Amino acid sequence: MKCGKSLLMAAVLAALAAGCAAPNTAGVTVGVEADEAGNLQEVLQVDNAKLARQLKVEDTSVGETKNGLMKASVKLTSGLNKDLVAQSKFAWFDSEGAEIDPDTDPWRPLLLHGKETRTIQGVAPSARAVSFKLRVREGERTRWIIK
Repeated sequence: MKCGKSLLMAAVLAALAAGCAAPNTAGVTVGVEADEAGNLQEVLQVDNAKLARQLKVEDTSVGETKNGLMKASVKLTSGLNKDLVAQSKFAWFDSEGAEIDPDTDPWRPLLLHGKETRTIQGVAPSARAVSFKLRVREGERTRWIIK
């Protein structure tokens, strides 16, 4: 009997852990990269066709803060008539294409209501940044069950 309860408890904990796990990181990536001449070129990478159909990249812009750090803005529009639940994070790259401090920027919730347009902004963590990518992946709806 104890073994059966232990197995049942293990199965419940495994199911809960799976439900709380982060969604797949594949999605849509938009950004700018420097070409051989140093000119910035827009980049769009689609790893999730469904998400790519739901999101439209309206505009990207790059600037600089007063402290000389690269800042980026990406304007996204939802193509859905209902809420689009996603997550986003910026990745910053140096002149050799190496990602700068890859673990410092967490995934942030991104909620776009039906047909809403929102601008996502970020500032590089270092003056070494010369390009960026904004990664967007599907998010998970959170449900609270109160008894």
